[in-house]
Amino acid sequence: MLVDVFASGSLLATVTIGLVTCLFVYWLIKRWKYNLPPSPPGLPLFGNAFQISMTNLHEQAFEWSKKYGPVITVRIGPMPFIIVNKIEPALEVLVTKSTDFAGRMITPSVNELTFGGKDIAFDNYRPSWVFRRSIAAKAIRHYMQGTALETMIHDVVKTVFEEVDAIAGEFDPHDYINFIVGNMLTSLCFGGKYAFKDHEVSEVMDKRDKFIEIYGIGPWEDFIPGLKYVYKTKGFQLLEDFTDDMMNRFIRRKLKLVQSTFDKDNIRHVGDSLLFARLEAEEENPELVQDELTDDHLVQIIADVFFAGADTLRITLKSVLLHMVAFQDIQNKVQDEIDRVVGKDRLPSLKDRPKLCYSEAVLHESMRLASVIPLGIQRMTLCDTSIGNYKIPKGTMVAVNLWGLHHDPELWEDVHRFKPERFLDEHGQLCLKPKHWLPFSAGLRSCLGEFVAKPNLLLIFASLLQRYKWKMVEGKCADFTRVGAAFGLSYKPYKVITERRV
Repeated sequence: MLVDVFASGSLLATVTIGLVTCLFVYWLIKRWKYNLPPSPPGLPLFGNAFQISMTNLHEQAFEWSKKYGPVITVRIGPMPFIIVNKIEPALEVLVTKSTDFAGRMITPSVNELTFGGKDIAFDNYRPSWVFRRSIAAKAIRHYMQGTALETMIHDVVKTVFEEVDAIAGEFDPHDYINFIVGNMLTSLCFGGKYAFKDHEVSEVMDKRDKFIEIYGIGPWEDFIPGLKYVYKTKGFQLLEDFTDDMMNRFIRRKLKLVQSTFDKDNIRHVGDSLLFARLEAEEENPELVQDELTDDHLVQIIADVFFAGADTLRITLKSVLLHMVAFQDIQNKVQDEIDRVVGKDRLPSLKDRPKLCYSEAVLHESMRLASVIPLGIQRMTLCDTSIGNYKIPKGTMVAVNLWGLHHDPELWEDVHRFKPERFLDEHGQLCLKPKHWLPFSAGLRSCLGEFVAKPNLLLIFASLLQRYKWKMVEGKCADFTRVGAAFGLSYKPYKVITERRV
């Protein structure tokens, strides 16, 4: 009977052997047609899946590159994953052949997180993506031109000053940084103000932290085709909950409130700017807007701005404060510069930025060592292409090891030393950005949040150091142990004490 045939062990064995044979033949064809970069030895079928660290793949890949070369292949099951660990092939991927490597691997988790590819960070490079990115960049630049964001940052840091002034003894700066960044980004995207006791923004930041910590380099569903239809792992369930919680209950709800009060003659924030840009685009191409700039698309664009900015700002601020605690001499130099340029009677402003060169160099060095997104956001080849002498097939996942570039002793003198002077010339002015300093990546798919992060990091950092001397209690030392994973690498929690300066 048919049931007996399907239940027989011989048929199962035949299917298994057939599957293994097909995969082996497929691997041989790929090996013959393409010249993929070398790979660490792995297991049949599984490749390097059981060797890789879900939290430290960036360090593993950099170590492997010392033995197997600057570009390596890590095999996760049947999927080849190319990791670039040196600057020249990295620039080939990011800049020289940027369109070849401008795709994204639409994995099950990405599909879930982005409503089927309606975002900017993870969507594939195509005309509709270019359209949406240009709309988003225009909305951000429009808002950044005014003084509203600077005024809002001043209001937020003053609120934090009141809270910190009342603290006696040591405390974890985590909640205060989360409040500053979360409040700033919420105001940037939707307007409004929050009191320190209001938990909405802090809860959003905490949920983001938990997601990053558990998510790692992605759930197994991304590497084993069809797994999500058979069994959902804890990682994928977390992703579904996060998507519903953050995208629908937070971002979409906020967007609906913006839409209910929208006035095209009174643009208040990025949410308004996006709605206004959609109105303008509708006049030129209503069909494109109907297909590519729906409310789902706007939710995803705002989420890109909000969460990309949140991760970079928060982790960098935690990193730089930890370094200031550890290196009091550098903190003194920053404060001397702020006192000289800004004084003590007003908060730092964007007009001070050209003269706060040492302070900005400190931030650059902190971003280098922190390497917030250590492997960047993975790319996918849109055509058969190459990296150096290696031939890479269309549809291959590729990552640039930004952590590796930032920790390469061949590129940085005293690579592990916190040395802001490496970003300054002999006159104490900021040098041109080194080609191997890439905290926001480079090329077509560079981080959209760079427009927001860099100037506001300086404002917040300068305000905190103008107000306080940051230290640890006597007898304690700074701990630079890293926590997190591919989508958010940070330092473990720490406590500080402050001494008011102004």
